[in-house]
Amino acid sequence: MTAPDGSALILNPRKRIPLLALSPALRTLMSTAGVPYEVAQDVGWEELEEELRLAPPSAVVVLDPYAGEPYGALFPRIRDLLRRFPSVPVVAAVELRPELTGDLQTLLEWGVSEVLSLGPESTPRALRARLRQAHARPFKRAMEAALSQYVGAEARVVLRAAAEVAVENGQAPDLARRLGVTTRTLTSRCPRVDLPAPRQTQAWMRVLLACMLLDDPGRTVYSAAYASGYSTERSLRRAITSFLGVDSTALRRAGAFVTAAAAFNDRLREVRELGRERRRLRRARAELQTVAPGE
Repeated sequence: MTAPDGSALILNPRKRIPLLALSPALRTLMSTAGVPYEVAQDVGWEELEEELRLAPPSAVVVLDPYAGEPYGALFPRIRDLLRRFPSVPVVAAVELRPELTGDLQTLLEWGVSEVLSLGPESTPRALRARLRQAHARPFKRAMEAALSQYVGAEARVVLRAAAEVAVENGQAPDLARRLGVTTRTLTSRCPRVDLPAPRQTQAWMRVLLACMLLDDPGRTVYSAAYASGYSTERSLRRAITSFLGVDSTALRRAGAFVTAAAAFNDRLREVRELGRERRRLRRARAELQTVAPGE
């Protein structure tokens, strides 16, 4: 299954995606979504922050913005959640009614990733479709917004898929599978669309993801490292120093994701310029080969 932009939406069934549903009714409903989603049990507002610190970045929070409370009573908690963990996809599950349009628009403006309609249409297939739409959305939104205007459409398709793979703690072979191509095809495709080699592109995505997590006020450096797939906090610090040339403490003060995105755009510019030079040399050689001997 592919998105309209051509990027694959098929999730790896071997890697479970935690659903943190904040009510018993939602946990029962979300359990029907099936593989690769896995409902975390007994998670409420009181446990949510600690759960998010330890959860992988693929985790999705599913909540009813009303949940039996007076209209708007939970909104301050939801806004605080979105402020403290802006990297986390949040799905608002609600019975859609015309009088709720303004509230739902407010939640989307605050950063809710998706609205899930409750009711007869809440079939397993519909649930999976909405959850796929929310998958990695905060990271993909941030990455897309930060990319240079010179990054082409084909490269963006690859980078969107790489963002999804990074959220699932995947590697370059997973990126090839996500795009529905062989590793060899992806290796030749990346330089053609002015991207670093697949392994390097995926490594950059992991650094960018870690930096987005570092910007979450609710996370420590340790929890950001753990969530983004680094074995230790020290491993994350080494990667940041290697890719960005700064330490994680200074990076957080400067704005981790903004700093990392600027460095990534610089790297993409270098790759683009090298690609243009290679293409120029190939054209020059081709022209020389077409010249008849003796001319």
